[in-house]
Amino acid sequence: MSVNEEQLELDSTGELPTDQAEYLKALEAEEAAESIDPEQTKAEEAAAEQQAEMDEQTAGMTAAMGLGTIEFALRRVLHPEFEFTESTKAYAIENLSPVLIKYGAIVPGWLSQYDAEIKAAMAVGKLASEGMETTKKLKAKDAAEEKAKREAEENQTQGIAA
Repeated sequence: MSVNEEQLELDSTGELPTDQAEYLKALEAEEAAESIDPEQTKAEEAAAEQQAEMDEQTAGMTAAMGLGTIEFALRRVLHPEFEFTESTKAYAIENLSPVLIKYGAIVPGWLSQYDAEIKAAMAVGKLASEGMETTKKLKAKDAAEEKAKREAEENQTQGIAA
């Protein structure tokens, strides 16, 4: 392609020919690489490392809080003395933390604005849990009373028959 043809192509499309555009991009990339400040790069790397450490700590705390919530709920539903072993808790926290970091499930700062809603949901959960627990106790009491009543009737029947 002659210079005039290239000029016509530039005029008609408004874009540089592909080979010239690629060459300009390569030059710009080379210029950008030369203008990088090594001190700034080190500072950015240090900040990234510090952020990664903070994310790891926050993820561990988030996992521990979530595990505590699960344990609390299971205590209310299954048995008041239910508890995970320390080794199980540590294993769960260790293996949940990377996933929390990867998917950004670390408790975000904006969550604090929903504190009232979270507490309301926890209150509803507590009411439901206590309701289930009370129902179990009442059914057990009814069953015990029914059993005592049957035994008393049987004793009366046996006393009359004797």
